[in-house]
Amino acid sequence: MYSKNYIPEMQLTRGIGILLVTFGHSIPLDNAYPSVFNFIYSFHMPLFFFLSGFFAHKIVNFDSLSGWFKSIRKNTFKFIIPYFIISFTFALIKHFMPHMVKRPVVWHEIIYYITFYPLKNPALFLWFLYLIIIMRIITPFIFKLNPLLFFIFLLIFQFFPVDWEIFGAGWLLNYLIYYFMGIQAVRLEDVFFKIMKKNWITPIFFIIFIASYVVFQHLRFPFLKFFTASFGTFFVISLCFSYKKILPKYILETLGSHSLQIYLLQFFFIFPIAYFMKKIQLSDEIVIITTFFAGLIFPLFITKYIFSKSKILSILYGGIDRFK
Repeated sequence: MYSKNYIPEMQLTRGIGILLVTFGHSIPLDNAYPSVFNFIYSFHMPLFFFLSGFFAHKIVNFDSLSGWFKSIRKNTFKFIIPYFIISFTFALIKHFMPHMVKRPVVWHEIIYYITFYPLKNPALFLWFLYLIIIMRIITPFIFKLNPLLFFIFLLIFQFFPVDWEIFGAGWLLNYLIYYFMGIQAVRLEDVFFKIMKKNWITPIFFIIFIASYVVFQHLRFPFLKFFTASFGTFFVISLCFSYKKILPKYILETLGSHSLQIYLLQFFFIFPIAYFMKKIQLSDEIVIITTFFAGLIFPLFITKYIFSKSKILSILYGGIDRFK
């Protein structure tokens, strides 16, 4: 029997997920190796949305409006604080160092953009956290809907994606289906884990994942993108259940347990390091490798040696509520 608060295999999955996220954020991976970049982005964010939905069980039930607010305050407010604090911090950095950035800061619109248009946020990478906040707020209502009908509703947007910018609605409708699938995996927890433990299913997930990715590169049907992301997600999860003995468990569990802090802090180091390394004309390969490790190591160092000693900094920049 698993504890919903800590499932080792799912923590390993988080570890692999944050490795993929950090490598995808490495500069200049998207320009130097676009094929690698596109492959990672074909499934690594859906994987994290699935995991977020899976661990949303704490905010599923409420018996009153006050209970809903209490749940949000307890389980979601810790995400809202770093979202706004880091957004404003990046705005200040870009204001004082405009030569290092591509998009200038427009101060009279900053609050408006951060609140309503996450894809115009000075800290653009926080779009994921913004969508997770919205998803967590509506989770109790989602759980009361007919699962099949709601899945079909979300599936429509995989066939016909929309480009609605306010509240990141287009991206929300695109990624909500993976979050919802994570919620359903909790509902069918025993069956889900039983399937993921079968050694033979991992290579099947992998083959379908690769095949659908290759076909998508040629045909570009939106639904194939969903198919690729889903089976990529299932492949990584099944790998961590079926082959965990051959995985570097300590490293992946450490990364998984601090995945939020790595995600929130890594660009504070990736951006300046990439900027100065390109200034001295180092090769793309060296810059990519350096920014990748910097995006992992420095956030872990701060989490362990600074956040552990400062309750204020840990909640402002790490999403760690030490005031409980």
